[in-house]
Order: sequence, then C-alpha cells, then structure tokens
Amino acid sequence: MKPEHNTFHTISIQTTYKCNMACANCYLGQMLNNPKFLDVDVKKFEQAISKLPKRCDIRFIGAEPTMNENLFDMIKIVRKLGHTPSLLTNGLKLAQEKYVIDLKKSGLNMLGLSMNGGLDDEVYKRYDNGKFATVKIRALENCIKHKIVPHINVIVDPTNLHILEPLFLHTLELCKKYNRKSGRFFPIMFRIKSVGKMGNYLDTHTFNIDELIKIFRSQFGKYTDEKIIPNFTVNGYKETNTCIFNFDTEVGKMYGKCTDWTIDDDGIPDRESKRRGILTDKYEIEPFFEYYGAIDETQSPRLEK
Repeated sequence: MKPEHNTFHTISIQTTYKCNMACANCYLGQMLNNPKFLDVDVKKFEQAISKLPKRCDIRFIGAEPTMNENLFDMIKIVRKLGHTPSLLTNGLKLAQEKYVIDLKKSGLNMLGLSMNGGLDDEVYKRYDNGKFATVKIRALENCIKHKIVPHINVIVDPTNLHILEPLFLHTLELCKKYNRKSGRFFPIMFRIKSVGKMGNYLDTHTFNIDELIKIFRSQFGKYTDEKIIPNFTVNGYKETNTCIFNFDTEVGKMYGKCTDWTIDDDGIPDRESKRRGILTDKYEIEPFFEYYGAIDETQSPRLEK
C-alpha cells in the first residue's frame, strides 16, 4: 500500500543490510552483508514517512541499523514529523558511551537490545558466533545510565533458559545504580521469543506461545507478588502469537513479552499481523514477514545498478 494509506501501528525500516556480527539466527539469509543491497535512501525515506496519515512507531532494523551512518539524521526526521523512533540493535556500538549519548541527543528514547547470551559468553558463542557478554552488558548499562529505555530481547531454546534470571537481576542492579524507576515513563521490557527456519537459523527446539508463557512465569514470577497474566491485545491489536505482561518489582513496574515466530504451514511466521508493517524497497508499506517471505533478491529495486 502507499504510505498515505498505511494502517499499521509499527513500521520497520530496513536501514541497512550490513552487520558487524554473524549470528546463527538471521532472517535476512543471503541478503546479509550482500553488497548488492543498498542502505535506505534518506530522501525517499523522509518523503514516505511524511505521507503517513497518523502517528506511528518507526522502528529502525537491519541487519544492524547502527551500521548506517545516516541513522542519527533519520531519527531526527522521525521526531520532526511527529512519529516515535526506536531501533533494534545487537548493541556492539552502544558499548561506546558517546554513541549512546548521540542517540539520545538525536531523539531516541527506546531501543530493543539483543542479549541472547545474557551474561554468559559461552551462550553467545553458540548463538552469535563470538564472546560478546562484556560489550552487551556495557551497552545495557549505557542505555540505562543515559535514559534510553531498553527492551531486552532473548531468542530462547532449551540451552539458554538459564541466562534469563541472572540477566534480569543484573538489570535490577543497574536500575538501582542509576536510580532508574521502571514504569510508565521508563518501561523496561524483557522479551523472549522463538524463531523459525527463515534465512539463517539454529536448527533447534522451538517453543509455542503457551510454553513461552510458562518459561516467563518460571523465570520472573518469583520476583513479584503479582500473578503474571498474559494480555494478547498489543497496542490495541488482537494477537495470537504475541502477548505482553506487566509486573511489579523492587525498581518499579516492568514489562514482559512473549513472541512465537516459528514458521506456519505456509512458510511465514505470524502471517496477517495487522500491527506490524515494513517500508519496502519500493518505499511502500507491506506486512512484515510476508514481504521477506516473498522477496526475490535478484529483483529488489534497491539492488545496486
């Protein structure tokens, strides 16, 4: 659809196909670090976003969005046009405190930080092909220190469930260190998800949504007096593969999210989501996973000529 006809709440921006990691799970597959695929065009991006009929969450994704040298400018554009910017990042560049300060100055208040190994380098070696615990922990601290809300993302399988509780407790300690109270104005979130066989993937056990809810309760339920009850309405949209929670902790109300992105019978995870779209290489809006499921890398309009 044309941007002026957009109906999605969240629009992802394929900021770049470049990445400074080589994770075992990456839906981009052969498009990752493929020099034929160009970064988003800033002028065309601004033109498209300026036509949106209502306020949206604009989510910068990659590969790794911090690899795009125009990221700060695009965040400023989103703010200027009255939308809410966020980004999904592996966090390597965020280990540099100045980079986080510059993100904040550009207008970024929230981001998703991938921490599949938590505090454990051995898990990162399996999931992300390297020892990244130190830089990821530093990135998380820099975000909390400089008031960028972290949504902490962990892809789970049976081999890394043990990292969830230590990561949660470390986050509580960082909140205490910098006097950050989680809640409405600083809504820290823990998100666990299963991903399917799309692009590059670990061929391992995946969890359905009911199993993810049980995992969430077992890992985080002991730290709250509340019963953790899933809500399948997200941003006003009814979901079947995603649910959210909120629960009180010693540093305020925290939020949780479970997402089942395993592959459906038609080969697409979370088909027909009404909440999440993507700005395509034609600078139009399409459903997120349907777009990636259908893309032909030899025909993409963003291919270098």
